[in-house]
Amino acid sequence: MNKMNDKFKWSHFNVENIEKKHEIREKAKRDAMGDEPTTNSVGLSVTENEITQECSTYLENNTTALREHLTITEEKQNQLSSHLKQNHFEPIVNKLESDFHNLITEKEMKLRDLKSNYDTFKEEQKQFQKYHQLQGREPNFADTGKTIKAVGLIFFLFIFESILNGFMINEKLVGGLAEGVAVAISVAFLNVIASGLVGYYIFKKITHLEKTKRILFGFFSSLFVVFIVYVNACLGAFRSKAGEVFERQYGDGATEATKLKAQEINEIMSSVIKPWSDDISFVFTGTILTFVGLTFAFISIMDGFTYNDTYPEYGNVGKRVNKYKEDIRKTFSSYAKDISEIFSKSGNQLQKVFDDIRKNELAYWDTNTNMIQKEFVEFEQKAKAVERKSDHIINEYRKENIRVRKTDAPKYFKDKFSLPDESKDPVKVFPDVAFHYMTDEQREKKKLAIDEGIDQKFKQAEKEIEQIQKLSVDKQRELHEKFNTH
Repeated sequence: MNKMNDKFKWSHFNVENIEKKHEIREKAKRDAMGDEPTTNSVGLSVTENEITQECSTYLENNTTALREHLTITEEKQNQLSSHLKQNHFEPIVNKLESDFHNLITEKEMKLRDLKSNYDTFKEEQKQFQKYHQLQGREPNFADTGKTIKAVGLIFFLFIFESILNGFMINEKLVGGLAEGVAVAISVAFLNVIASGLVGYYIFKKITHLEKTKRILFGFFSSLFVVFIVYVNACLGAFRSKAGEVFERQYGDGATEATKLKAQEINEIMSSVIKPWSDDISFVFTGTILTFVGLTFAFISIMDGFTYNDTYPEYGNVGKRVNKYKEDIRKTFSSYAKDISEIFSKSGNQLQKVFDDIRKNELAYWDTNTNMIQKEFVEFEQKAKAVERKSDHIINEYRKENIRVRKTDAPKYFKDKFSLPDESKDPVKVFPDVAFHYMTDEQREKKKLAIDEGIDQKFKQAEKEIEQIQKLSVDKQRELHEKFNTH
């Protein structure tokens, strides 16, 4: 929808050129010498008719061109008038209502499936509790936060023990830092990572309801405890013997007589596999290594043991139930978010259309109506102007004719030249466009009426949206009551 910006340009009615073209004075003298027009004549002379024809032709040519110009304006004005009568807000409300019902259907179907799965796994959890005699205790399943904490603890212990062992061992090793790091990482892996895995997969099964499993995995757990104690005792003995060898080889009191041969070093270091032997004397550093290793191993075992519940598989059962519980909660949350988005989008679109109609289409209508009014007013002014100018030319002819002629001038010389009323009235000349012609008062009144109509339709759309919003709140409450897991 566009407004008309181009104003019609009238051609110029040049009196001087017309007078020269028709030789007004010469013809007036010539007619007068022949007593033309006669005293009794009631009709215009040839020259007067020529001037009249010039006037008619000028007005007709410009009227034809103006009619074409106004036809374009009329088409645009018809489109604008029709456009302004339409309800541009109802489609927005209808789309909102459709989107709302589609969203409700989608969420309800999803919630129904999730609730069905939740009920299924909840029943499995109850059966699991009943079979394993766990009634009254909810599973302590591992969520993302607990998993991060459990894995983070294992990672921290592993790094810390690797560094601690490395520094405490390498200073007394012939192999130096490289050998210390290799030993430290190996032992740290057993104390932390292996212990965590054993705690999760073996120690947890000690709590199993079935006696055979408790005994079997209790036996495996005991073996691992013995093994881990043995490994850390060996590490302490290794550190003690390594220190002894280092002092004899590189200590301040080391001499060629005290230095050991390779075979003797191997025999001494081989004794660490029996940390209980009488010849093993734990130094302070070796004792600390053994204590730290056992402490970290115990912490790692407990970390694996308590991760995802202390009863085997109970955490996974609870995790499956919680997964669907969380999905239902997220669906409720997404429903509120999606509902808010579609209402916000519709509200913004409604306001945008309202502002656009008032600021653009209605303003265009007002501009075009005013343009038509101006063209009609100018048409009347131009018609009267050409009428006056034509009358002036004819009077010039008559004055010269009267001055020269010897007989009385015809009575009609006193009559003033004028155009027919139907050719000067734009309402009659342009009947198709006259429908859109209005005075300033009429235009403002019509504009106000159109604006009020737009405002009423806008407010009605707002009320309909408010009703849908209330329905959405009721539907949200209904979905919560129907699919809530609490």
